[in-house]
Amino acid sequence: MAFNPNAALSNATKQQVIGALKATGSTDPDVLFACKQELLDQYKPLKMMSLIPVICGVLLCLTVIGAFIGVPMIVLGWWLRRKSTRNLATVEDGFTEYLGSIGVKVPELAPPPVRSVPV
Repeated sequence: MAFNPNAALSNATKQQVIGALKATGSTDPDVLFACKQELLDQYKPLKMMSLIPVICGVLLCLTVIGAFIGVPMIVLGWWLRRKSTRNLATVEDGFTEYLGSIGVKVPELAPPPVRSVPV
């Protein structure tokens, strides 16, 4: 799957996620998981990049004149972060729904092994 540079600012839908998973032509959970990771990789950078307008906005708000620009920048950063979180959740939901529709059990991560500390 090729990286779409505009994907970070677009809205992810379950239909797009399920379509990308169907396009793999496989029911192997590992192949589907790799496709899901590629989809998530398109939206993850926006979550970190949303901090830039927030930080710049806070710094601008330290001056009275800069607050006119700083407050909208903070709102923009908050909106981008919310959008990214929603897109990531949509990809996860679409992945789970598709695996359920083809009868594949959702792979669960194993808990880390408990280590006993000698006393």
